Amino acid sequence: MFTKFMDNDEGKLKESLASDEQGMISLYEATHVAVHGEDILDKALVFATKNLKSILTKCTSQFQKQVKFSLNLPLWKCVPRTLTRHYIDFYSDDHGFNNEKLLRFAKLDFNKLQKCHQRELCEITE
Repeated sequence: MFTKFMDNDEGKLKESLASDEQGMISLYEATHVAVHGEDILDKALVFATKNLKSILTKCTSQFQKQVKFSLNLPLWKCVPRTLTRHYIDFYSDDHGFNNEKLLRFAKLDFNKLQKCHQRELCEITE
């Protein structure tokens, strides 16, 4: 799958990939599901990490938050439900995100689940 992103002459990933910032985050996340012996993904991890760190100085503060979050904690290492709060904040601040109903639904769902957990904790501690 990743061989199409390789430069056939040098055996490295194509430098043109670095210009796609969102693609770099996706590549970085994908490399974390590699298994031992997948050399292409090992090279891709080094490539993506290097490029994401260089992107940090040039990107908007909103995208910078996303890059920092991904570098510190890859998504596959997280419990998806615990990331909800992060994404609600991220998309609330994203002025390009225009689906207010979906964002409101995510907040309501998160608050409902949090309330359920609080009730369960009360029952356990009693």
